[in-house]
Amino acid sequence: MSRRSAIRSPSAKLMIGLLMAAAFYPVAASPSRGVEFFEKKIRPVLVERCYKCHSARSEKVKGDLRLDSREGMLKGGESGKPGVVPGDANKSLLIESIRYKNEDLQMPPPKEGKLSDEQIADFVSWVKMGAPYPGTEESEIRNPKSEIELWWSFQSIKNPKVPSVKNRAWVKSPVDNFILAKLEGNGLIPAPPTDKRTLIRRATFDLIGLPPTPWEVEAFLSDNSPDAFAKVVDRLLASPHYGERWGRHWLDVVRYTDSFDARGIGGEADVPEAYRYRDWVVNAFNRDLPYDEFVREQIAGDILATNEAARFDPGKMIATGVMAIGEWGTGDADKEKMLTDIVDDQIDVTGRAFLGLTLACARCHDHKFDPIPTEDYYSLAGIYFSSHILPRPGAKTAGSPVLRIPLASTAELDLRKEKQTRAAALEREINAATGVALLNKPTRGAQNKPTLTALNLSDGIDLPSAVANSGDTPLEFITIRLPARSIAVHPSPDRAAALAWQSPLNGAVEVSGRVADADDKCGNGVEWVLYHSQKALASGKIDNGGQQDIPRAEAEVHVGDLIQVAIFPKDKDHGCDTTVVELGIHERDGEGRTWRVPDDVVNDFAAKSNTGLWYFFAFQGDPPVTLTPNELSAEEKASLVRWKEELAALRAELSRPVPVAHGLQEGGVPESAHAGIHDVQVHIRGRYDRLGKLVPRGLPRVLAGENQPPITEGSGRLELAKWIASPSNPLTARVLVNRLWQHHFGEGIVRTPNNFGKLGEPPTHPELLDYLAHRFIQSGWSIKAMHRLIMLSEVYQQSSAANAETLRADADNRLFGRMNRHRLEAEPLRDSLLAVADNLDYTMSGSAIRELNNHRRTIYLMTIRSDRSNYRMLFDAADPVSIVEKRIDSTVAPQALFLLNHPFVQAQVKALAQRLTKESPTDDRGKIEWLYQLLYGRSPTTQELEVGLAAVASRSSDASAIADAWDQYCQVLLCANEFIYVD
Repeated sequence: MSRRSAIRSPSAKLMIGLLMAAAFYPVAASPSRGVEFFEKKIRPVLVERCYKCHSARSEKVKGDLRLDSREGMLKGGESGKPGVVPGDANKSLLIESIRYKNEDLQMPPPKEGKLSDEQIADFVSWVKMGAPYPGTEESEIRNPKSEIELWWSFQSIKNPKVPSVKNRAWVKSPVDNFILAKLEGNGLIPAPPTDKRTLIRRATFDLIGLPPTPWEVEAFLSDNSPDAFAKVVDRLLASPHYGERWGRHWLDVVRYTDSFDARGIGGEADVPEAYRYRDWVVNAFNRDLPYDEFVREQIAGDILATNEAARFDPGKMIATGVMAIGEWGTGDADKEKMLTDIVDDQIDVTGRAFLGLTLACARCHDHKFDPIPTEDYYSLAGIYFSSHILPRPGAKTAGSPVLRIPLASTAELDLRKEKQTRAAALEREINAATGVALLNKPTRGAQNKPTLTALNLSDGIDLPSAVANSGDTPLEFITIRLPARSIAVHPSPDRAAALAWQSPLNGAVEVSGRVADADDKCGNGVEWVLYHSQKALASGKIDNGGQQDIPRAEAEVHVGDLIQVAIFPKDKDHGCDTTVVELGIHERDGEGRTWRVPDDVVNDFAAKSNTGLWYFFAFQGDPPVTLTPNELSAEEKASLVRWKEELAALRAELSRPVPVAHGLQEGGVPESAHAGIHDVQVHIRGRYDRLGKLVPRGLPRVLAGENQPPITEGSGRLELAKWIASPSNPLTARVLVNRLWQHHFGEGIVRTPNNFGKLGEPPTHPELLDYLAHRFIQSGWSIKAMHRLIMLSEVYQQSSAANAETLRADADNRLFGRMNRHRLEAEPLRDSLLAVADNLDYTMSGSAIRELNNHRRTIYLMTIRSDRSNYRMLFDAADPVSIVEKRIDSTVAPQALFLLNHPFVQAQVKALAQRLTKESPTDDRGKIEWLYQLLYGRSPTTQELEVGLAAVASRSSDASAIADAWDQYCQVLLCANEFIYVD
């Protein structure tokens, strides 16, 4: 069917109408993102570079311009023009002045230095997002500490009395009393209960993120027992897909990503094992890990995992991965700044995710709203500076490696080393018995160290084993051309030349490289062989002037093993084939280290600058070969058989690499200024190069008190974790139950779930929040118990259709007098399309998958920080760059176009139509009924049935035309609001 004829068809017209109607739903905003941007990017610069002349604390306000409040910026100065025009950077005088485009208007003054390009770009972005500037003038926001300490969220959690209500018949749970009491106090009534079909669809999407099947709907409708819905809730909570749904909610909060950079910043500088943390979160929700333990393991799991009193638990190691996947510049050349940014990110996620406090706002100055002084920030910073997620800072010109922690106990790792040693010994015994010729032991260092410029070729014989060009330009000598910054070895007619790497580790490594004949005039080329422990991993030949890649190979090494590349002349009459060699060794496990020739030795070819691991040497003979086996006695032959069997078993066992994960370890970053355990000095205005008072490691004093016991052992993360997870902490339980409420109702009792401080909104129902928090702690911190408490309430089971008076008086539904309708998020929308098409692959866990058209659940699709996919952006998935407290719920035209045209959707439409043919009745009425039950959990109305029959009616008996009609009709139903929205 042509596109033009398709548009004329009844189903296409119906589809367009449905999709156009969807565009009228409102788009939600995200003001908290703008505030976060201001506090992290803009205010610190204003404090450091602008407030001296343009704030209430200035001796004289220059130009009559105040920059310490939004009102001052909008008003502008003596020019009479606004300093900032929200949304329009090009009309904002502030932007003009910091760009230095006008010689008469330059801020800061040129003598004090222009802002960096990055800072200017931040100000432009801030103005474009509307110039959010929380609070009042700086002179007015320094509230007395005693006043701030009375803030509601800093008070102990109470067990409030359940209020009495007039309409007691409406109440199913104490939760209902709190909601109904406030509605009745405002003269309002709640919405009626929703129907059972809507309720099971709501609950199923809420708990597992998938649509209920027709069979599940029918079972619920047929169950008239009082606990029918409770059984539905219990079944869904027991589903393994519950963890996938609620784990994704948590991943939003902790800025989860599978990769830092889509461009591939380098294996050791990225986080390919981040998926282990994602799987740990999913599993933690599924097994209802008590939330206090959930908190402790993410902050101090590595310490808990290695506690000698308990069995080693790799999951606890994995849990600290939350601290390793943050937003920081792994490729930052300023490594000291990078380390401070890492710690700032860790403090930020600790504060906002667990405590609902913006602790990171105190990095450059005392918190402008909450009683968090800068000294408290650096007390926490000392805790995280005394921990590390990097094995070392890395070179300024490269990305910093991310720590890979073996998921094995010390005893298990020691046993593995013993097996590696035993395997090496067996190889030597077998080789000796079977007569395998060995390479000579190399001599340490580069003994013949003159470079090519110093060679004396007068007699044509005294050539060094290895030569180097450490310059930045190619070097030519006679017929030899040596590339810039390269290493070459030189075989001769009677000897081979070689380089070798001696392993400093036990574990798996990956080997790759290249050989190239640097002399295309003399000689006839070379043979090369890559060895490990007398075993050839790869070999090849190159002609005169040719080159060849050494194919990537893997080897299991132990300390002292040699990986060698030997170069032999192909023609024994020639010995002038100087051969450039590149060799890279990458550690698969552990710290992910990399060694490279020429990089490691090219600057100074002498042994003293060698890393102690590279050898260059020559030896007599041809390429090693296996000789004729020695004559062995029967007893020796039996021993040989046993050795080979034992070696085969050991190799099979050792071939399975020790799994690794990203996470935290005790002690500051090795090879940095923060190695070891230590307190830190205050960084004045957030600058690591301007140090102030040394402050002891500790906890926020406003909550933990002034007389805290000193942290004398370890980083202090264990103390921090225990304090956050304590029942006496006034924030932890409140923050979590508020998140649960938010995901069930669309809004939290506190509408700023990551900010329970002065800048956040107060709770609409403070007594209910405390009641839930108290019950949460009393339940043993069981999240599933809280789901049951909330979902079995009448308030959860309300209809989304409120009466007119309640809707008029409470348009924002702050009193929860009805259920909020919402669009499916990116993950359940895609998963639902796959599920109804019978294409969903329910396999759980494992590495992330890049392709959108893969059939796994969306939680397993790769999230890349620098390159969010079009699908994720289009349907408002969490931005992994930031800590997301609440997703935007937009409805825009491109979403409709995606559902109409994208190949992924088209594939699901085709699959649904094929499923219809296989599983539904044969008549058109029966097919339409089947589709409505599958997609919406109900039967079609008479009008819907008539429209459907008209849409699939074909004027042709051609099978293809009939199939096209059903394809289009399936797409109509998939694109309808009833499929995309949840009531």
